[in-house]
Amino acid sequence: MDLYLLKFPYRKILTPLANKLHWLNPDIVSYTAVFVAAGTGWCFYKAADSRMLLIIAIGLTLVRMTLNTIDGVMAIQRGKHSLEGEIVNALPDRYSDILVVGGIALSPLCRGWLGLAALATMFLVSYTGMLGKAIGVSWQHHGPMGKVERMITMMVFALFQFFLLPERQSIAVANINVTPMEMAMGFFVVLGQYTILRRLLGQLKEIHEKEAAGLKLANETRAIVVYDSITDNTRKVASEIARGLGCKAVKASEVIDINSFTLVVLGTPNIRKRPTLAMQKFQDKITSRPPLFVVFNTFGLPVWGHLTAPMCLRFMAEQWNMKPIARFSCPGYHSKYKTYKGRPGKKDLERAYRFGIKLASKLHEYSARGAK
Repeated sequence: MDLYLLKFPYRKILTPLANKLHWLNPDIVSYTAVFVAAGTGWCFYKAADSRMLLIIAIGLTLVRMTLNTIDGVMAIQRGKHSLEGEIVNALPDRYSDILVVGGIALSPLCRGWLGLAALATMFLVSYTGMLGKAIGVSWQHHGPMGKVERMITMMVFALFQFFLLPERQSIAVANINVTPMEMAMGFFVVLGQYTILRRLLGQLKEIHEKEAAGLKLANETRAIVVYDSITDNTRKVASEIARGLGCKAVKASEVIDINSFTLVVLGTPNIRKRPTLAMQKFQDKITSRPPLFVVFNTFGLPVWGHLTAPMCLRFMAEQWNMKPIARFSCPGYHSKYKTYKGRPGKKDLERAYRFGIKLASKLHEYSARGAK
């Protein structure tokens, strides 16, 4: 779980205090946090001379976290949770980051280049978070090194540094002397780069979903997912594929005609290298073939299932004498042999949903070619 989520229970704790500050403008709270950050940075800068400044820095960091949280609570309570409010809330935070990490970077407790690398990474983390808002998706808060995590990391290593001083500043790690504050900066850099990647992937995921939503609007009458299911595994997968594609998922026994559909997706459990009898009967009774055809199946045996699933899909393709434009297989819980317990799971269904999105794109491309 990202530590960012801890702010929500913290908000509940601070709500009574925010209620008492009804006379105060939330923006003033944001700007006050900058002055607290300046004091924190100065404490880190001078901590080599007096280790008690590290304890003060930890206390000021807690004050800053509290002010940031109260600011958000007050803004929501007064209906000022707007884009302008988000900007006012974000900009002081960036100045605060400069002051705090800058103080560490300039202090004798940290190599300057490492502090600079941490500062640059921190800005990239914030930038990629806000970038989502600029390109029309949500503000990204993925960790593991967001603002909350950074502050907690600083407090933990500042406490570690406190116990080392005044006898010594650093410890040997792999024959290299490093201070706890340098360790904190190292975490900022390494985990910060991973955070950047996660936030970019989060944006790409939302972009693909928005693009797919645009493609799916017309698919209700152009595509259909037809399935047969014995233990509900195939139905779950069929529902997710249909959700990604933007159409209905219907059991084979309930389908009368598919002539009006451009894309037909057929799904079945893998039963001894074959689809179910219900799916075979459905394919036999359909005389007209759709322009586009997709097959998928679920299987319940770990090794045998992987080997025979392609054979089952090939059998379905041969029944219609057509080449599918895509194929999909997914493990599912086998009630008799108790294999693949909990499958299809969340990741399996997410993969099925993504498969549906890809089919929506293929259907759109096919329709675009036909319109030319």
